[in-house]
Amino acid sequence: MTVPTTTTRLATASELEEVAALCTAAFADEAVMAWVLPDPGTRIQQLHGMFGSSLGGAADAGALMLAVADGERIGASIWLPRTGVPQPMELPVGTDPTSLRLRAVQKATDTRCPEGAHLYLQSMAVRPEHRGQGAGSAMLTSGLARAKDMGLPVYLEASTPDNRTLYARHGFRDHGEPIHLSDDGPSLQPMWLDS
Repeated sequence: MTVPTTTTRLATASELEEVAALCTAAFADEAVMAWVLPDPGTRIQQLHGMFGSSLGGAADAGALMLAVADGERIGASIWLPRTGVPQPMELPVGTDPTSLRLRAVQKATDTRCPEGAHLYLQSMAVRPEHRGQGAGSAMLTSGLARAKDMGLPVYLEASTPDNRTLYARHGFRDHGEPIHLSDDGPSLQPMWLDS
């Protein structure tokens, strides 16, 4: 089987519905989202709602990168410029378990936000059927070139050992101890790459 060449480009507003579907499929089995949304019966619908409401701002800021192969959008990543001060996200204010867990993730990651200007790789998603075919590496290569052009280091939190290995292959190193989420939640490994 020949793996198609993967290219990258910024997303446009007209693509947000398809990108939300892509991210929903990619994050349906991701450790942190499975902890935040433990019911697999409602996870897809909830994820789609979350992505549907959050991707527009990233696209408007020129921070939503796509991986494309044979004309199909197979991956998406969000690269946000940061000043070292956490950027508050719109999170649910309720006391339901999902809202509490989303706020717990945000608080835990905000406390580890590095000081100084950097580019924050907030998330990276690849459709499950396209994993291991170079989409993640293509997005990383493009995002890191952008960071270099901006003169900025890059920070991220790896949520799985496979992701951590991919990031390490691109030069990232662990940035302190893992972030452990409460209530038997998964751990995230902060990682850093100098400019």
